[in-house]
Amino acid sequence: MSTPDRAGWYDDPDDDSRLRYFDGIIWSERTEPKSTRVARVPADPAAGVGGGSPAGDVPGHGAPGTDVFGRQTQQPSAPQWQQPTAHGHPGHSGYSGYAAAPEPTTEDGQPLASYGARAGAYLIDGLVVAVLNLLVTGWAWWLWMADYWDFVYGAALEGNQDAVNDLTPAELTGMFDWQYFFIAAGLSLLLQAVYHVGFLSTRSATPGKMLLGISVRKVERPGRISAGTAFMRMLLPLSVGVFSLIPLVSYLVFFVTLADLIWPAKDPRRQALHDKIAGTVVVQTRR
Repeated sequence: MSTPDRAGWYDDPDDDSRLRYFDGIIWSERTEPKSTRVARVPADPAAGVGGGSPAGDVPGHGAPGTDVFGRQTQQPSAPQWQQPTAHGHPGHSGYSGYAAAPEPTTEDGQPLASYGARAGAYLIDGLVVAVLNLLVTGWAWWLWMADYWDFVYGAALEGNQDAVNDLTPAELTGMFDWQYFFIAAGLSLLLQAVYHVGFLSTRSATPGKMLLGISVRKVERPGRISAGTAFMRMLLPLSVGVFSLIPLVSYLVFFVTLADLIWPAKDPRRQALHDKIAGTVVVQTRR
């Protein structure tokens, strides 16, 4: 076998299964299996072939990662690029852009509904329920106050402006038919429960939530919630409605209602108190 005229990796003159490094003057003691170097060093189609050089090695040059004497050298690394920043410009690694903070999601990656979307849905549903309440329970509220309004109307016709102010507490209370009060209050709570439980257990969202592209699901899994879970979610609002009928206690339940409304603004999962009772979260389903 002829002696190569340039440094590089060549077929080992003593072993056809190995490669030996020629330093340009003499054969070195450094050898490697052909399979290892071929697998590690890709072929260079532009390289000249001579002296039995294996695929991927250029005669007269050290293999990639080595100098002409076969010593390991540090390969230059390719520049690292970042994703485009908030301004839409890519940058090198280390570029300090103003990327927006990631929005919170469920454990399986579904975006949580914003507080604004939840508040908007609450107002829409409140308006819908109020209209339905007027249609369903308006007659009962009227019968509850019928005698009082008759008295006020009669006093107005007579020009007696002090008639209402002159009533004692017992006389004023006696003008209301309290059985209709409890009928109206009971129907209102029932309507609220049917509205929310019905829509959440069949559509995962009330009309207000559907309009704003949000829905209710369990914390640990996506999908429609059961009627039992939907009822548990309404347990706190319904309890507040019942206790608000009790004098003095109604002042205390106001703070419970307030806490339930503002809790999602700071909660990591954006859960309200009634969500925590039922183990639910409100998620974004439409952008």
